Amino acid sequence: MKLRLISIFLTFFSVNVIAAEVAPAPTYGAVKLRTTIWPPYQMMLQGELSGESTETLRCIFRDINESFSVQVMPWQRAIQDMKHSVADGIFTSGPSPELDAVATMSAPFALEKWYWYHSKGIDLSNLKNLRIGAVRSSNQATWLDTEGIPVTELVNEGMQLIRLVQAGRIDTFIADARYFEELIAGASPDTGLEAELERTFVRYMPLGVYFADQFLQQHPEFLGRFNQQISDCAGETVALSTTERENLLSILAEKIRPIIDNAQLITALSSFNQQQKMLAVDVINALDMQWRHEVGADEQPLISEVISRPSSAYLRSVKELSNGLITEAILVGSAGLNVAQSDVSTDYYQADESSWKALQDQPSSDYHIDGIRYDESSRKFQVKVSWTITGTEGERRGVLILGMDVEEALRRSR
Repeated sequence: MKLRLISIFLTFFSVNVIAAEVAPAPTYGAVKLRTTIWPPYQMMLQGELSGESTETLRCIFRDINESFSVQVMPWQRAIQDMKHSVADGIFTSGPSPELDAVATMSAPFALEKWYWYHSKGIDLSNLKNLRIGAVRSSNQATWLDTEGIPVTELVNEGMQLIRLVQAGRIDTFIADARYFEELIAGASPDTGLEAELERTFVRYMPLGVYFADQFLQQHPEFLGRFNQQISDCAGETVALSTTERENLLSILAEKIRPIIDNAQLITALSSFNQQQKMLAVDVINALDMQWRHEVGADEQPLISEVISRPSSAYLRSVKELSNGLITEAILVGSAGLNVAQSDVSTDYYQADESSWKALQDQPSSDYHIDGIRYDESSRKFQVKVSWTITGTEGERRGVLILGMDVEEALRRSR
């Protein structure tokens, strides 16, 4: 895989690591997987395969009552093993056109943060004029090729890229932030490598397991069972770093405050809160159930009524004018029901959602930012930002929930 530290021994010999799981006997026999060393996701500790991805896989296979075996080897050999049905899958990988032709990627269970690492003063506005380095067969090299960005120098491991920038032989390279930290941590402390390089955010990259299509054809229920356990074993969200939160907050202060103060939203809340506060709990539950049934149905009386409100039209215009920054907007009344929204949501009642509860648990804070979620349908990384809307006497009138494209937000915060 990409930017990986592979010893000479591992280049020629594979290391077999068996992860036997609990009874009853597995349905498929041991699922045969391949991987390579890529800290912190896969690494050898005291002769055993460990790391975040390995532990997540152990958890998933345990939960679905199956077993798996892993062999560690160079990435290209791992791909060939899967192509020739010697292996059932390979991990941990980002989306790859080459692999998409012969395999299907699981839902993501890890997330990389990619940055350009470069010397001070390098202009990244025209990448095709720069000398770019990459590790052979890496996710970065694959992505650069897919994007039509030429790579001028291919190397065998990540530290070579740092040295090439130092020597002035290349201008920049892409690396996962955590992997770069691993490289720096393993270098001599007096080299000053980290201080010499600046970084610029590129994108997030979802990582998962590619399972061979032939294996999935033989076991059509497997991938669904596997994906269903990912959130329990790896978590549904990835936390924002301190810097990312600060950058996001600076954008929120500039972009979101004017939205919240708009008179249309205040008027809509004042009107519909009066109606919603009279609703009994069983009526609220019935309305939420009705909404869920209407999603995707031909007849949508409740959804159509909410979506057609002037305040919903305003939120749609806010989304459009954000130029991709805002992915959805929902105005929620004091009873937890949607008052206005830019798009059709999956449910009508929001008071049972984590963002609403977080604001209830933190009365001193007027906003809450969720972790990063990967949306498979749009292939975008999003965060939900919930902002309390208060009245003149400080009473809570409602909450504005915004879905934000976190990659777009970080690009704008440069």
